[in-house]
Amino acid sequence: MVAGAHAADTGVGAQTGAFSVSVEPPRPQPAFFWERFDDGFGDHANDIFSDALQPLNAIRWNLDLPGRDFGVNFRERASSRARNAFGKSVEYGTREAAMEMPFMIWLDEHQGWLASLVRDSVGNVDEEAVAPLGLTYRGVEQSWWRSMAAGETHYGVRPFRTSPYAYLSHGITDGEKTILLANVRYYYDRFSNHRVELALSLPIAYGMALDFGSSYQFGTRDEHRVAVKIVKQLKAGGIAQVGFEARQHPTLIAGISFAW
Repeated sequence: MVAGAHAADTGVGAQTGAFSVSVEPPRPQPAFFWERFDDGFGDHANDIFSDALQPLNAIRWNLDLPGRDFGVNFRERASSRARNAFGKSVEYGTREAAMEMPFMIWLDEHQGWLASLVRDSVGNVDEEAVAPLGLTYRGVEQSWWRSMAAGETHYGVRPFRTSPYAYLSHGITDGEKTILLANVRYYYDRFSNHRVELALSLPIAYGMALDFGSSYQFGTRDEHRVAVKIVKQLKAGGIAQVGFEARQHPTLIAGISFAW
């Protein structure tokens, strides 16, 4: 919008004033399922493909696929990971889009607690990428930690996985400062084998984050594992990371990744 004003008394001298305001309307919320799917697919696809094809994965494939036919096996492994990443992107987009269907809106109005449980169980797909014992950077996992920085609490059940579990996530904040992010899972297998996983993320100075993970399995076979990971976002857009897992044969992974 532009407005101009001129003095009415020409003897005083002409004066001109103007101001301009740029008004950008907010992005409309997607109304149709396909539009919501498109948004959900776009929000997750980049991180999912980056996690599946990151350089440290290629190093592990090199160790897991020795022999003269490494080149063929490597291409097959990369193609398989890419197909899985595409399928997961479609799945995540569909699940996120389903959370805005009329039934969920009705459930929000009549049974708020049940709606929250359904949303956290079917939606919030980034939580599934949290890997307490993972030693490498995961973009989807970090996306979940960023969403938890608001200090919210989420809880749900993932019953349709090969390893079903229930989870509870919570962010501890002090005003706008994030103090600690936590994610707890309980796995059950025919009620004979049980496993509890704890993942903690602690933001520290200079854009660094300290992640601690622990897994304790009890039942027919007891097992306890601990992992620590330090991740730093580089100004050039890369990631520096160091991961260590303490067990019978300790593992240490360190590296720097850049995207171009």
